[in-house]
Amino acid sequence: METVILMAKAPLAGFVKTRLSPPLLLEDAARIYEGLLLDAAAAILAVPRSRAMLFFTPSGSGQYFAARPFGGFIAQPQRGASLGDRMTGAIGTAFRGGSKRVVIVGTDCPGLTPGRIAEAFRELRTGADAVFGPARDGGFYLAGFNALPGTLFGGAVDWGSASVLATVTRRCRAHGMTWSLLREERDIDTPADLAWLVARLNKGGFPRCVETRRRLILPG
Repeated sequence: METVILMAKAPLAGFVKTRLSPPLLLEDAARIYEGLLLDAAAAILAVPRSRAMLFFTPSGSGQYFAARPFGGFIAQPQRGASLGDRMTGAIGTAFRGGSKRVVIVGTDCPGLTPGRIAEAFRELRTGADAVFGPARDGGFYLAGFNALPGTLFGGAVDWGSASVLATVTRRCRAHGMTWSLLREERDIDTPADLAWLVARLNKGGFPRCVETRRRLILPG
């Protein structure tokens, strides 16, 4: 069995995408986050022959994630003090539940597609111990494993910095793990990222990100 995990936050004003405000109001930043969240969920549910799991925060937001369109997910709260702890815990839950391969993604990347997730699983099936989707800011929008990653995400990982992927792949090398890299994409975290996305969408084509488009004001 192959499992895709979505690490999600409830789209609450002041809780998500706060770096977009200013210039956006916190409520508008939360709406854009919800678009990214729904697009990521749709991409995961379109991956054939895979189980979809969702780990949410805050813990009291389970009712939001019990409603459509999240009905296709096995949903439960995130647990752990740091992002690394929470991701490691989610991946461990999937493996203990019978998964042979696990891919974990966040909600920041409008370029995430079912095909990209399927490509990650192909890399894992054909010999890579791990696979990463690099983000332009130095992090990653996707990570996949054939086994529990152990302490790969633990300790002094400066989450949100430009050194995240370099730190994690250096740890892979130290543990004798092979890894593959997918195509680089761009997360939407800052006003500059949002301006880039709007410019891309005005040109048409990729990324599709249907729900995110609906929450943006585009010329024409």
